[in-house]
Amino acid sequence: MHEKKHRRFKVEMLLGISVAFILVASAIPTPSYAAIDCSDIPVKNFKGVVFMDGPLGKDEGSGKASVLTSYVSESMKHIRLSGFNAIRVPYYWEAYVNDPTSFMAEIELIAKKAQENNNCVIFDNHHFYTSSHWDLDVEGKSSGRGFPSFVVKNFPERNNDYIDTAGPFWNAFLSNSYSINGVKVWNVQWSFISKVVNKVDGYSSVAGFEILNEPHLFKKEHYDKLGDYHTFMAKKIRSISDKKIFFDRETTRGFGREPSMELRIFPDGVSGLVYAPHLYSVPTSGSQGMKQINNIDNWADTRNTEVLIGEWGADSQSEAVTFLKAFKANDFGWTAHSWKKSGSGGLGSSLYDSGSTSPTTALKNLMAAMDIVY
Repeated sequence: MHEKKHRRFKVEMLLGISVAFILVASAIPTPSYAAIDCSDIPVKNFKGVVFMDGPLGKDEGSGKASVLTSYVSESMKHIRLSGFNAIRVPYYWEAYVNDPTSFMAEIELIAKKAQENNNCVIFDNHHFYTSSHWDLDVEGKSSGRGFPSFVVKNFPERNNDYIDTAGPFWNAFLSNSYSINGVKVWNVQWSFISKVVNKVDGYSSVAGFEILNEPHLFKKEHYDKLGDYHTFMAKKIRSISDKKIFFDRETTRGFGREPSMELRIFPDGVSGLVYAPHLYSVPTSGSQGMKQINNIDNWADTRNTEVLIGEWGADSQSEAVTFLKAFKANDFGWTAHSWKKSGSGGLGSSLYDSGSTSPTTALKNLMAAMDIVY
């Protein structure tokens, strides 16, 4: 185990000046980030996108994946030229099981090309409605994926209903109450996550690692269990990396969120934490979106964590301005959903530009909003 650095986040002002200079010159890539470990840059300076990548989002059993060298290289260049400096990269456990070799090559390619283009990367262990194994129709959206079949196979599909099917799995998973081949499920998942961490931790472009996208809770007792899970994984990551550790807000199923219990999901006893909730409600004055902004700010202050809004989206330039003003006022970093080609499917807006295509309308709106706010 290597000796871990002791960060001093009080140096934010000095680092912020350096990053501000970089952002002004964003149209001309400079070596500034290459000289600074992205994990030392204050998260409030992150202005980025969620990067959608095919090989990292494959369903289990979908067949051999191809390393997307041109897509990654072109995207990293144009993400930077568009004025962004950060990318959140969802990756799926199922995609690794599907094709481990291509998966790991793609992960490293992204870290490498991000470093060459002065982008900072957050690698996000992602799931969307848990797993493709159940083949459920999840609210008319794209099929679920994330946890591979060997992790969920003992929890059968019930009534073609997500809550009936996934609820028992999440209760057992968050309780760490079952084993796979004699190994507790959290340790099984850590064996996978550690492969990702070890593969890319040495790149200065890597700002940190996100424990799990939108954990699903099915009853109030799961708040404490999620806190235990986050603490376990945060300590595991910290044992092999000194990068920032990001953790997401819960998504509740079958009951309403309990804001009074939110602090229970925060990891304990680990430094370098970043609270990374998502926000899709426009934070106009007095709105539910602004209430969430205030809650997020208060919770982060209480536990002394930085904040990254890991997903958000706007339908117009004016909405984007409203979001960005709120983020700036509260020192929140952000990654907008999502960098992907038009017509590629999935949720969120298509933010994309390349040498052979024009910027999408959503990207133009976001860039114009950034010019107004920053």
